[in-house]
Amino acid sequence: MKKALFLFFSVLTLNTAVAQIYTYPSLAKQFSTSYSLGTARMQALGGANTALGADLSSITGNPAGLGLYTRSEVNMSLAYTGVQTKSTYLSTSNVASENQIQMPTLGMVISSNNLSGGDWHGSLGFGYSRQAIFIQPIQISGTNNRSSLLDNFIEKANDKGATGASLDDEYDSYSGTASSAEALAYQTYLINPNAASGGAPFERFQPLLPTNQYGSATNTGALTSWDFAYGASYRDKFYLGAGLHFSKITASSSTTWEDEFVGAKNVAGFQYAETLLTSGSGIAISLGGIYKVNPSLRLSLAFRSPTYYDQMNETYDARLSPNVIGIPAIGSTGNPITITKVNPMRLTTNEFTYQLLSPMKVSGGFAFFFLKKGFLTADVEYVGYGGMKVYSAELGGSANQAFQSKYNGQISRNFEGALNLKVGFEIRVSPSLSIRSGAAMFGSGYAQSYDTIDRNAFQFSGGIGYRKSNFYLDLTAIQRTQKDAYTPYTLKNTADYSSATVDLTSTQLMLGGGIYF
Repeated sequence: MKKALFLFFSVLTLNTAVAQIYTYPSLAKQFSTSYSLGTARMQALGGANTALGADLSSITGNPAGLGLYTRSEVNMSLAYTGVQTKSTYLSTSNVASENQIQMPTLGMVISSNNLSGGDWHGSLGFGYSRQAIFIQPIQISGTNNRSSLLDNFIEKANDKGATGASLDDEYDSYSGTASSAEALAYQTYLINPNAASGGAPFERFQPLLPTNQYGSATNTGALTSWDFAYGASYRDKFYLGAGLHFSKITASSSTTWEDEFVGAKNVAGFQYAETLLTSGSGIAISLGGIYKVNPSLRLSLAFRSPTYYDQMNETYDARLSPNVIGIPAIGSTGNPITITKVNPMRLTTNEFTYQLLSPMKVSGGFAFFFLKKGFLTADVEYVGYGGMKVYSAELGGSANQAFQSKYNGQISRNFEGALNLKVGFEIRVSPSLSIRSGAAMFGSGYAQSYDTIDRNAFQFSGGIGYRKSNFYLDLTAIQRTQKDAYTPYTLKNTADYSSATVDLTSTQLMLGGGIYF
């Protein structure tokens, strides 16, 4: 049977809290978090779109908005996203940046004049949307006078009662790989069993040396969706809609950690590199309504079900590369020798399949129109992060129950429902030209008991739009900021390890356009 990935792994993403010690609860959070979505026009308005309608964003947001279409449309947008992180670890600051070009929206709406010639008319929409992009680089460095990543491996070996012999059993001489990080460290002479016990407490060479530490991470991938929705209008007063959404997750994350022991006589240091590949497909439905109170005021309500990912496939690899100066040992002849070279060694590739249930979303809003001069719109969205679930049919029986109990228990303790607040306005400065601006606050979804960091994200946006009778163009700029913490490894004594504070800034330029027909 394939093994569940219980290893700690640090992954950074654009659309989630920055790098925590990685387990399935944080994976669930990563794959369930998105910010302002939709066309360039709607993103300029802070993402507030549930009450506006007649925009391609209705396909993924409030499908009732399709009922406001009176003619058909095709839309496409392109975006440039730049992400910068500033981290401070052990009093040392570093900056990392990354950028990407992507296509946030592509779709079509086909509008009909009426249904059965009565009071109803509606529109069918379908398209592609990019819900989240997984880019968020990080670099940290500093001098640690209390610990090394090797101490994390030592604690793992001690906790499971390992011995030198049992860690040898975790090594496959045929493939040259080890089945755990602590066995990998043992096979490369970086940790050793106690001379008296042959096991715990494990030790490392010269544990009190100052340690220069360097960490980095890179990420690629996205959460995308193919969306199909229909919205209908009753007497241009009441609008109803429903949608079907097929989501796809593709994520690749790589981290590198290096410890350099200052003044070492035996081991100068090591590098530990990890890679996690994740892919999965899911399905969700959405329902929505809009009520036109009068020509100036619209009210909206929308619901999106949890996305059910039937098969999340992951592959985990790691490589440990020691830098040896001289390690005393006993040769095959029984004579003392000094080992001066140890080859890198890999962890046995770990493949695992699990199921994921993302949180439900409920949103409501209003749009107030100032005749033909513009409008003000706002949304409130609730995201039930505490309702996320993970489980694994691959494990089966009691193993699956233990998997669910452990990780879903952590989800319920560490995450809670969050509110996203979005507001935007548009002013028509001429019959063809409009200016827009918006702001949003996205709740972190972390429980107050998790830690003291305020992980709420704040976003400001603005843009211009040019519209003629048969086409339109929109240009939007968005900036989002948030704070977080990055913990490369943990130890039982919290005073022995450190976390980096992280400031994230994401800037996006988006160009969109459409043709009416």
